[in-house]
Amino acid sequence: MTIWAPDITNREGPLYRAIADAIAGALEVGELKPGDGLPTHRALARDLGVTVGTVSRGYAEAERRGLVVGEVGRGTFVRGEEVGGLQAFETGVEDVAVDMGLNFPFVSAEEGQILADTLRALANRPDHTELLTYQRHSGSAFQREAGARLVGRLGLSADSSRVLVTAGAQHALNVIFGTLTRPGDVVLTESLTYPGMKSLAQMLGLGLRGLTMDEQGVVPEAFERACQAEDARALYLIPTLQNPTCSVMPERRRREIAEVADRFGILIVEDDVHGLLVEEAPTPVAAFAPENSCYVASTGKSIAPALRVGYLVAPERLVDRLDAGVRTTTWMASPLTAEIAALWITQGTVERIVRGKRALARERQQIVREGLASFEYVSHPEAIHVWLRLPEPWRSADFVEQARQRGVQVTGAESFAVGREAIPHAVRLGIAAPRSHAALRRGLAILREILEGRSEPCCAVV
Repeated sequence: MTIWAPDITNREGPLYRAIADAIAGALEVGELKPGDGLPTHRALARDLGVTVGTVSRGYAEAERRGLVVGEVGRGTFVRGEEVGGLQAFETGVEDVAVDMGLNFPFVSAEEGQILADTLRALANRPDHTELLTYQRHSGSAFQREAGARLVGRLGLSADSSRVLVTAGAQHALNVIFGTLTRPGDVVLTESLTYPGMKSLAQMLGLGLRGLTMDEQGVVPEAFERACQAEDARALYLIPTLQNPTCSVMPERRRREIAEVADRFGILIVEDDVHGLLVEEAPTPVAAFAPENSCYVASTGKSIAPALRVGYLVAPERLVDRLDAGVRTTTWMASPLTAEIAALWITQGTVERIVRGKRALARERQQIVREGLASFEYVSHPEAIHVWLRLPEPWRSADFVEQARQRGVQVTGAESFAVGREAIPHAVRLGIAAPRSHAALRRGLAILREILEGRSEPCCAVV
């Protein structure tokens, strides 16, 4: 471990940024070198006379800038130098693979410190043992009220009696479709949709029918034609930062979709897991069809994936049935994680974390603009994924395989396609999961080399 204690007394701005600036300065003058291990959070806090939380935030800021990397159980290390498009650490650990196949936000050390502080506060509560016992299936009153507050922030006004706490958004979808549909029922979706919905439909024996999309999402006329032709039970859609295409459905179209659903009696299942990332997102579709919509929000894409807390807003007539669905599938969401999420919502912590996630998304999107400047892709300034359209001669499966062989994981269009219609030659890139800006740049550089023809198209083995 490197003995390093910077002088931050004359640096401007917050102390945590001063620590990150000091790391950057030490790298410039050679005081710190690639592979050097930094002092522990506690040791540096003692040397600088600041709190451990301040050091954690400083290291997190340095990691966000791509200067350092934290390794669980080993500490924080200065990142290595770029060599031949890949990067290796002098710690003996190679950091070659870049996983852009998953679509979730990177969790910073600062957020880990927030969790630690919350757990300490919970441990000091006189009622903390209650979090280890069975609770109400749909969550405690406090947790449901927090959920109502969160969805209100997303533009949907709902009484807490209509909010059910679930073990993440995927569990909420399981509860909805497992309770309200039967094997053989038809569910309409976007022609490209969330792979988890495809898996759920297969498990439940549902028939998915993909609807025509444009740059604004599902085309209302296509939805209406499907309602006339199919005995459909529900419409599942992701109107905000659609997965995988990144489209954001405008309010006018949301109203049109709601009107068609009400007219034909089709239940809307609105997946709004990305809603918090968009600072000024349109009003949810569920707000225009409140008696005919199930709305799902969660902590996974905008706060912390492993909290596994979702909020299901249901019409009053369906609350009891869906509550029974929660009981049948998991009995209840984890009271501990649900309580943490509720505290973060009510104390304003969620707003602070989401602001950081939005800032990270904007920075990562700028890196994408630089890295893929000459290629066609679709995204949004606050999205954590990108829809990359492949030039000839590339096909989605072949490109995915070539990228995998070069150490970069991406997800091909086949994973999202509903039905056997023409599948676009495109891939989704999860740009927030790489642990640093440098890792993302490295992954994009490899993809650019492949796209520019410096790697020959290969035939995917299936």
